[in-house]
Parts: sequence; structure tokens; C-alpha cells
Amino acid sequence: MNQTDGVRGERDFTDIHPEISSTETRQFPPPSTRPSFFSSFILHPSSFSSFIPHPSSFFFILSAFLLRLGVRLARGEAGFWEGSYDFYFVLARKIVAEHSFCYDATTCAYWTPGYPLFLALATWGTRAFVALAVAQSLVGAGTCYCVFKLAERWFDRRAGLLAGWLCAVYPYFVVHDTALQETSLFTFLVALGTWLLVKDSPPLRSGCGFAGAVFGAAVLVRPTILPFVILAGVWLCFRGDLNLKPRLAGAAVFSLAFGLMVAPWMLRNQFVVGRFVLGIRTGHSLWIGNNPDTFSHYPTGSIDRSTDAARARWTAAEQAEFARVSKSETAQDDWYFQRAVSFIKTHPGETVVGAVRKNLAGFSWRLNPAKGLAEQLVYGFSYGPVLLLALVGAWRLRKDRATLGLLAAHGLSFAAITAVFWAHTSHRSYLDVTFIALAAGIFSGPAFRKNTTDTE
Repeated sequence: MNQTDGVRGERDFTDIHPEISSTETRQFPPPSTRPSFFSSFILHPSSFSSFIPHPSSFFFILSAFLLRLGVRLARGEAGFWEGSYDFYFVLARKIVAEHSFCYDATTCAYWTPGYPLFLALATWGTRAFVALAVAQSLVGAGTCYCVFKLAERWFDRRAGLLAGWLCAVYPYFVVHDTALQETSLFTFLVALGTWLLVKDSPPLRSGCGFAGAVFGAAVLVRPTILPFVILAGVWLCFRGDLNLKPRLAGAAVFSLAFGLMVAPWMLRNQFVVGRFVLGIRTGHSLWIGNNPDTFSHYPTGSIDRSTDAARARWTAAEQAEFARVSKSETAQDDWYFQRAVSFIKTHPGETVVGAVRKNLAGFSWRLNPAKGLAEQLVYGFSYGPVLLLALVGAWRLRKDRATLGLLAAHGLSFAAITAVFWAHTSHRSYLDVTFIALAAGIFSGPAFRKNTTDTE
């Protein structure tokens, strides 16, 4: 059944290869007529036509853009460039002015390049407030279109339109999509990559390739999505609606495209800091989430305040040791890593309890770090109902094991990263796109209900 009819279900093989008659549905073409590997990866028409927005999505896309831009312009530029994420703009200016990604002499691979490159392109290293607000509002509107496509794919067009509008007015996205922060770009890339993984059934190699490239870009914005990327590759290998060979081919193309995206940055780090890695911050992040003072302020307060409290307790010997290793970026990160591992080994019970507390904070209906009462109420009464309705939507998809498997991979990968490290509300907000898409599914039309009844 054709997905463009607004009915959830598997696409007929003739939708993908129209040259095959309807009597040959679900049969592969003879070897002489099969598209080559490269033509199916690069030139397949459906790889491009599905990116064209449907006319029915125009109004919520425009509304999402104008709402985000209007809120940012109304809040003004005062204090926008200074804050806890101002290092991103410093890096963007260095990229433009110095063609360098080193924050200072000993910090050249701590951050991944995705968001600073975006800032450099949007502002050209200047404080172009309006230009950046426009660029990030467009990104936020793009996220809403991806939410529309996800809900349409999983349910029907009615659910898709509702999901698009919910995303357009979702308070957290409206405010934070234009902040000087990587969250908006990261959320868009994860939403786009997820849609590319599920948009075709059976999946095309081209879709898998584009998805791999998009998730490669997402990792270069925020590396914490890497566990999901690994699980997504495994998911492609075990999808139940294909034979083994096309499943493995899709996973291979996905992995190849992902590798081609991240390899140049990792090679750069090999030459600059001597390690073939995405970044030199694993040890530091692990220590931030696993030390005696992790919960001294977090999660109600910022994790940065807990980190400052932990550093304030260092003895003179520890301060001298840190001063010695701080001359090397890798040595410093290794030093943090050893301290974190030592704490975990000597406090196993506290570590387990801490992992639970971190996840409760990450999925909480309360903003953290905490804000004013009005902000807390707006957030709680938007995120809370969406999360609860998403559970109902997921139940409606209970027969679609492939979709539930991918959604589980999203949730489990975030929970695992949070348990090991830590998370604030902004780190989890990228999952809200799937929550919104699922929540909208409870309002899907009779076509979806008839289809699920038929397949059950």
C-alpha cells in the first residue's frame, strides 16, 4: 500500500521500482535490470522527491519559523553572545579569522566541529545576531517538518500534520531553537536521520547512505549520539521485512557513509593531538558525572557548579598534579579518566544510585537547571502530556516491531549515556521529536485503525 495515501504500512515493491508490474510485487527484478550499487546509492529518484515538502505542511513550517524568529528578536541581543556556551562563538571566529579549531594552545580537540562550523557559516565570525536567528529558526522549522514525516510514516497524514503543529508551538523548542547552543542543530540532524532510516520499506540503499551521512554530521555536533548510531546499524541488519543480503547491504552503506563523514575529523585529531578519536573529553566528562560532588548542585543547579565544588576540594598535591598534566590535552583527559574510574570502583553503590538519579533528571518534567516558576509550569504542562501520550502512541505501534526497536534504541542509548555521564533537560530534548510524533498518533484517522486491524 502506498504511504502517500496516508495509511501506515509497508510500501509495495512497485512503489520503489515502477518498471515492475503489479503481478510481480515483492519480487526482485532480474539481474540484468537491477540498478547498480552506485546508481541506487546516488541517483535513485525517490531519494530526492521525498525531500520536497508537501503543500499541507507549508503553514506549520512557516509558523514554526516565524514564531522562533519572533521570540528571539523580541528577547533581544543583550547577553546573547555571553554565557556558558560562548566558547562555540569563539571557535567560530577562530575558524574564520585563523583557519584554526584550537581554542587555545592546549585545547584543540575538546569540542567537535559541527556547531562552530555552522556558526561560522551563519555569521562569518561576526556578531550577526539577526542572521544567526534566521538560520537557527530555519533549522527549527526543518525539525518540525521531520516530525511531520515521522508521524505520517508511523501513522497517517492527519497525525503528521498534528505532530508538525505541535512541534511548531512546543515551548521548549520555540525558545531554545535560537539559543547560542548546539541543541537545535543536533535535534534537527537526529530527527532527519531517523526519518531517513524509516521512510522507505523496504529501505533503499540511498536512504541508508543519506541516513549514515546525516548521523555522521550529528556526531560531529554532539558525540553522545554515537551509541545510537551503532544500534541503528545493528537494527538495519535485523529488520524482519527483508532477506539477509539487502539488510546487510543497507547496513554496510549506512556505516560507510557515516565513516566517510567522521573520518576526516578523526584523522585531523590524529595529526594534531596524536589520537584517532572524535574528541578529547571522555575522561573529563566521566569525572564530571562521577565524583563526590556531582550531586552537590546538580540536577537542580547546573552541573558546572558541581564541577566547581569538586575542584575546590582538591588538595595542594592534586592541584600540583593537575598543573603538571594540564600542559597536554590528552594527559589531562587521561588524568580525569583515572580519577573517575577510581571513584566508580570505590563507590559502586553510590554510582548505581547516581545513574538512576541522572536518568530521573534527564527525563524529568521539571526543567534542570531549575528556572522560574512560570517557565517550570509551561515546560511541565507541555512536555509531561506529550510524554504520556507518546506512551499511548507507542502502544498503538506494538505490532510494528521494527519501529519499536528503533525507538527503543533511541531511548536506551540516551539512558546509557546519561547513566555513565550525566544529562540536563537540553541533552534529552532531541528525543522530544519522537515523543511528539508518537503522541500525535493517538489522533490518527480511521485508515490507520483499519490497517492495524487488518495486519493484526
